[in-house]
Amino acid sequence: MLNLAVNHSVISSDALAPVITDLYNIGDVTECRFLSNGLNDTYLVDTGDNKYILRIYKANWRNKSDIDFEIELLNHLILNGVPVSHSVMKKDGGYLTQLAAHEGVRFAALFTYAAGGHSDSKENSSLYGEQVARMHLALDDFHCSHERFAIDLDHLLKEPIRPIKRLLAHRPEDIEYLESLSSSLQRRINRISFELDWGVCHGDLHGGNVHFHDSALTHFDFDCAGFGWRAYDLSVFLWAKVRGRGKDQFNNELWGVFLDSYQKHKMLSVHDIEAIPTFVAIREIWLMGLHTGNSQIWGAWQNDQYFNTNLQFLRDWCLEHSINCEKE
Repeated sequence: MLNLAVNHSVISSDALAPVITDLYNIGDVTECRFLSNGLNDTYLVDTGDNKYILRIYKANWRNKSDIDFEIELLNHLILNGVPVSHSVMKKDGGYLTQLAAHEGVRFAALFTYAAGGHSDSKENSSLYGEQVARMHLALDDFHCSHERFAIDLDHLLKEPIRPIKRLLAHRPEDIEYLESLSSSLQRRINRISFELDWGVCHGDLHGGNVHFHDSALTHFDFDCAGFGWRAYDLSVFLWAKVRGRGKDQFNNELWGVFLDSYQKHKMLSVHDIEAIPTFVAIREIWLMGLHTGNSQIWGAWQNDQYFNTNLQFLRDWCLEHSINCEKE
C-alpha cells in the first residue's frame, strides 16, 4: 500500500460537531454541514438557536500571523460600529484552533453568521458604498502587531503571473502579451502611487461578500484583507459589474450609485478615480493567478476556453480605457 502526499483534505463535518460544542460557549451543535471548498473550507454550524460559520484555513495559505491580523481587524471594526461577521471567542479566551490534517497544520476559527443574502439593487448598492466608506474610515486608525501581506503590485501582478505562465506555456504569444501588459499596468500605478489613498482594505469587495437584511448589511470574508490602495478595493466592485456583462447599463448604474454613495462619506482624489480602470485590469490578472495557482486543489480547469475568455476581457477593457502595452 502506497502512502502518498495529500494536497488538501476535507475534515469530516460529523467529527467537527462535538469539537465545536466543546470549544465554544454556543450550546450544543445540532448540525455541522460542509458548504464550500474555496480559498478555505467553509462549514455551516447550527445550534438550533443560532447559526455560525466555521472556516478551516487551507494549509500553506494563511499563517497564524495573517489570521491573527484578520481577527484583530474584525474586532476593531465591531468596536467602531461597522457591521461585520467576526470571530467568536473560545472558552479558553482564544480564537484559533490548530488541526493536524494529512497535509499539515491547519487553523480553524468560528465566525458569527451574516443573515440575509446577496442583492443587486440601486438601494443596496448605495448602502454598500456608504458602509464601505465607513469601513475605510474606521480602518484608518487600525494598528496591529501581527504581520500581514500587502496588497501591492507584487501581490497583485508579479506573483500571479508565475502560475499563469505555467498553464499558458503552450501559448507563448499570450504570455508575452500578459507580461507586457503587466509591466504597463505597473508603470501606470507607479506614476501616481504616492498620490493614492493607502490603508487597510477588504481586498474582495465584489459584492458577494456582503449580505443585506432588513435595510442593513453585514460584511464578511476578510481573508483577502491587507494594506493596499483604496482605489483597488473599490475597483473590485466595478470589476464584478463589468466582468462578463459587457456594457450592461444596469450594472454600470449600480457602480455609479455605489461610487457616489462612497464619496458622500469619504472623498476620492482625482488620482484615485483615474487609477480605478487600471486596477480593474490588475484585478483580472490577479484572479487568473489565483485560479491557476490553486489548480492542484481546485482542479486544472483553466483550459484554452478559460484563457480565451479572460484574455478577451482584458483586451476589450484595456482598449476601451486606452490602457496600452507601453514601451519603456
